[in-house]
Amino acid sequence: MSARVSRIVRATASIGLYLILGVVGAASAEVYVVSSASLPINEIAKRELRSIYKGRLSQVNGHRLTPLNSAPGTTDRDAFLERIMNLNELDYTGYWHVRRYTGQGTPPTEVGNQEELFAALKAQPDGIGYLWVPNGSKPKLPDGLKLIRLK
Repeated sequence: MSARVSRIVRATASIGLYLILGVVGAASAEVYVVSSASLPINEIAKRELRSIYKGRLSQVNGHRLTPLNSAPGTTDRDAFLERIMNLNELDYTGYWHVRRYTGQGTPPTEVGNQEELFAALKAQPDGIGYLWVPNGSKPKLPDGLKLIRLK
């Protein structure tokens, strides 16, 4: 085997291993739902959460919820769309284009990063958002915020 072919084989094997480890790492990460500590909801069903983020549901247990979305292209949003919504970015964006065009609502407000999410949740007591936390560790939340359990 020539030196060039050998380098190509090693590079390809390294890339494959990197991709495999990335998938394993992503599989051990979790999506968490977060809200203001004053929101009297402690758990939510995935189907309810999907309906809220699709604009089909606005209340859970009689309490209004206002969804906040991470910006497109962020790891938080990609993980949320894949694991909770069972959609990809293109499908989710297309869904909201149709709803907006037909006068059936507007997509959730977007925040650029976790700090913006935390600030928005503190300012909006009925708001909910989500976080992607690698390695299965629990997110560190500032005072005044809490996790909502997914059921």
